[in-house]
Amino acid sequence: MKKIFILIVSLVVVSACVRTPRPIRFSILGDSYSAYKDNVYPDSNIVFQYDEIGVTGVEQMWWWQVADSIGWQLDKNNSFSGAMISNAPHYFEQNSFIRRMDNLGNPDVIFILGGTNDVRHGVPFGDYVYSDWTDEQLRTFRPALAYLFDNLKQLYPKAKLYFILETNPWPGETDAEARLDLMQSVHRIAYHYRVDCIELYDLPTIAMHPTVQGQKCIANQVIDYIVTASER
Repeated sequence: MKKIFILIVSLVVVSACVRTPRPIRFSILGDSYSAYKDNVYPDSNIVFQYDEIGVTGVEQMWWWQVADSIGWQLDKNNSFSGAMISNAPHYFEQNSFIRRMDNLGNPDVIFILGGTNDVRHGVPFGDYVYSDWTDEQLRTFRPALAYLFDNLKQLYPKAKLYFILETNPWPGETDAEARLDLMQSVHRIAYHYRVDCIELYDLPTIAMHPTVQGQKCIANQVIDYIVTASER
């Protein structure tokens, strides 16, 4: 009887020591593509009115679908509609990506989805600068993106970074050229900092924002990239 009791106690102790690994936690640093009502942090962030284009539930957002598909868990969604990566003069200047990057919780993975607003508002691309940034340089796109990556790696040294890049063309030759400059700039700076870059193609949009199908396209392309990368 004594031996049986000791065996039972031993099994209970071993069972208590074996813990199920926690799910991978991810945070988002984004703009309106990721900002859904009642699901941003802090909750004072401005969101896009997705109801107006048919996205009527948070479960239709790309990041919700990613989490649901691969079993990850959202930590912080610090997305702000209209925000730019740079500190260029604008109504949302105080809510740029580089001003919000230190408020992402404790994630294992960080998704950065942005850059489009910088181009749409005509922010200068600037030079490729990787250190000793000035305030004036941070008002341009390339130095601001480099500054963002550099600081995210210091703030979250254990986190894996993914930059999600929209490649949808815009009408007009000028916009097309700007989009190409954006893509080339992001890839060059991401390569410098060893940040993975996920390109998005063929997103259905209304009013320049992803529809229900557009959100699903983002989710599928993000999931495909992550799954493919894990199999290499």
